[in-house]
Amino acid sequence: MVTIKDTLAADETVFHQYRGVDNFLTESNRAIFHIRFIISRGICELRFNGQYVALNPADIVMVSSTKPLTIENLGEPAKLTILAEQVHAPSPLNLVVVGDNPMVHDLMNAGETELHYIVYRHPANQIRQRYVDLLLELERHDLSDPFLDYQREMTVGLLMTELLRNHEASISIADSDFPGTDIRHASADTQTGLIFNYLVLHSQDATLAGTAAHFGYDKNYFSRLCRKLFDKSFTGQLAFIRIELAKRMLALSSKGIDEIAFELGYKNISSFFAIFKKAVAMTPREYRETHGYRKEK
Repeated sequence: MVTIKDTLAADETVFHQYRGVDNFLTESNRAIFHIRFIISRGICELRFNGQYVALNPADIVMVSSTKPLTIENLGEPAKLTILAEQVHAPSPLNLVVVGDNPMVHDLMNAGETELHYIVYRHPANQIRQRYVDLLLELERHDLSDPFLDYQREMTVGLLMTELLRNHEASISIADSDFPGTDIRHASADTQTGLIFNYLVLHSQDATLAGTAAHFGYDKNYFSRLCRKLFDKSFTGQLAFIRIELAKRMLALSSKGIDEIAFELGYKNISSFFAIFKKAVAMTPREYRETHGYRKEK
């Protein structure tokens, strides 16, 4: 079975965990890909294997491995639905299966030795929710019935195709965890995701030289690569990420504004207020009052 190590208090979370399989099987160039879907049933702040993730209602996290996943609750009671599923597909996975989404392609082809995931936003999607509900219903039945098991796998495929549809607008690159640091032969989308992830994790102290060295590139070449991928300079992209992280923390966390500014690498609160207001057209406090789900204490 898929093992999920739960570090949340028993009365703080609701889990629906269903069947999973352990063996990775290959036959006639087809393989079983293991996928877990974690569906948020409310606003919650979590750590997935030590990485901070804030979720809104109906957000979905797609996990590409059966390795144990530690979920730690950081705020209000968290309500999650967790589905452990599998799909048969060609191995290696091709873009016919994953549509035009190279990020999912690279994520699933990375294998199951390390745990990685993609966070999907934009919860106002009735089709996606109905596929989730159908999976929940099918999992309550005896899946030794080959017809029901076939329907289950087809529903998993349909849910994935809906997640793939308009993926540019629904994948949260800032919250997703993509595999590896070797971006030389990755797709442009995965290169974008990996660099974005690194800058999110090192937003406080990232530099052009340090980031280029991390990915094994010359500083000048890496600067040109960033401009090609992000359509802005490295410094401009880092500033954009800091503001986006600030907006997320202001809206979804209870952290103080001073604490948020420090975590994002701003040397003083005044410069943070000035940069944020210029980018968002309101102060951090006004943004929290308008978009936050908690009142600042």
